[in-house]
Amino acid sequence: MNLIIILLSNIIFFILCFYNLPQNTALVIFLGLCLFFLNAFIIVKHNSAQSLLVKSLEQGFLNFIDGDFSASLPQKISHQHKALFNQFNQASEFLRFERQRLYQREMLLDMVINASSVITLLIDHRGKVVFANQQCSSLFNTDSLIGSDFNELTKGLSHEFKQALHIDDDSQGSDSIFTSTDEYGQPQAWHISRSSVRLNLASHTLFLLKPITEQLAKQESNTWKKVIKVLSHELNNSIAPISSMCHSGKLISKKLDEPKLDRVFNSISGRINHLNEFVSGYASFAKLSQPIKAPIEINDLMLHLSELYPFKLDNKLICNTLDLDQSQFEQVLVNLLKNADEADPDSITQVNISEVNANGQKAQFIKIDILDKGLGMSDEVIKHALLPFYSTKHSGTGLGLALCKDIIEAHQGKLLFTNLTPQGFCVSVILPR
Repeated sequence: MNLIIILLSNIIFFILCFYNLPQNTALVIFLGLCLFFLNAFIIVKHNSAQSLLVKSLEQGFLNFIDGDFSASLPQKISHQHKALFNQFNQASEFLRFERQRLYQREMLLDMVINASSVITLLIDHRGKVVFANQQCSSLFNTDSLIGSDFNELTKGLSHEFKQALHIDDDSQGSDSIFTSTDEYGQPQAWHISRSSVRLNLASHTLFLLKPITEQLAKQESNTWKKVIKVLSHELNNSIAPISSMCHSGKLISKKLDEPKLDRVFNSISGRINHLNEFVSGYASFAKLSQPIKAPIEINDLMLHLSELYPFKLDNKLICNTLDLDQSQFEQVLVNLLKNADEADPDSITQVNISEVNANGQKAQFIKIDILDKGLGMSDEVIKHALLPFYSTKHSGTGLGLALCKDIIEAHQGKLLFTNLTPQGFCVSVILPR
């Protein structure tokens, strides 16, 4: 537009000069000066607009480089470049939307990774931690992991962990399973996955560690329950007709007035009833329902249980309310107190309730220790004590401790065994607050 104005004004000036130069020189000079100033004004205005346009675009692209996509160009700067400004503003809006979408996805991914039980650790080529989720804090017992030296962090771990987390070229992209001990000295199985990740043209190592002891225990428990269901079904199918035939035999023996035959059928009936109770006990283990939790007072519960099995309570909790299934938890404590009383009937059982801290934080767990002064258990017995059908008692069914373990784990807790010195045994029930 400015170029057209300058071209037309110059054409008009030359036409006027052609017709008026010989007659009126002063008018031509005046018109020439006016044309000069007009051209200069138009050129200066055009250059100013172009300079403003360039500065606006430059500032807009600098904002893009800085990651600021909120800037947009006002179209009033130049109507001639309206299409260019529209495209720039559309690009800015698109980039702003994409960044917001990526930020939301990163936030969601971060929440998922931190909520996962899988320990996620990313190490760069210098051996520095560049990413660690919240589960890593419990493993390394520290909150400040980013930027830490990986070799320094692993110094406090067990030998098995150090070997599993050792970084070398041959271990990239491999999966393995290893066993270590937890903070209570109990064996803990882990699945570890190593993979090589390339970020920003640099090689990184990604570790994924997943505790699988609980999963293995659940699978084992489910397997036992399936076996028990099958056995219970088959035994019930046999018990029912035998019981019916035994009842008929007793009626016939009474009519025949045969005391010996009556004693035989009574003996058979007694054994059938015992077998029926035996099957019912295992069926209750196989059909254990999920706990229905409600707030209960631990101190009040222990006071109630002391009426069934007397024990000495060493201490009480100040804040003792826990969400538990009272009937199931009572069953656990009754079984454990009964076992302690049978292990040492001459001495009173001791019970200690305490708070357990984790990673230097406030108390997160309640620990109930049931101690007796009996002979304790051998390592072999402790290893198999929680398995169904395993019992060291002559009349034991091997059900009590297995049932206790299932109930405690359904409450996200742990059941631990410890031999005391010089003599005695301790069963610990650990429950989350």
